[in-house]
Amino acid sequence: MKTSHAIFAITLTAATLGGTTFAAQVTPDKGATKADWLAIPAIYEKVTAAGYSNINEIERERNGYEIKAHDSNGDMVKLFVDPVSGEVLDVKAKKVKADKYRDERSSDKRDRNNERFIDAKQ
Repeated sequence: MKTSHAIFAITLTAATLGGTTFAAQVTPDKGATKADWLAIPAIYEKVTAAGYSNINEIERERNGYEIKAHDSNGDMVKLFVDPVSGEVLDVKAKKVKADKYRDERSSDKRDRNNERFIDAKQ
């Protein structure tokens, strides 16, 4: 086998094992059935008690609940919640679409304003 194929195979195996390890960390108890899951109002109460606010969306996913809310700093986050205990298993920062290009637009505007200022001085 060529060296590049061997390196690719090792990298692919490592990525796969790393992904399954991460999934095992955030996956709820496999022995729980859908009947054991907390209802959405109970999940809402657990998440608000954990300090999250402005809960926009609660979705039932295959392995638990996915929730879009704001954290204590006011930043939008996506939560993965255990469906049986209501424990927040994973938190990911969620970028707001309006903020996606804000830095680029403001720096462009600053550059244009500086050019006008320099032209006016000359």
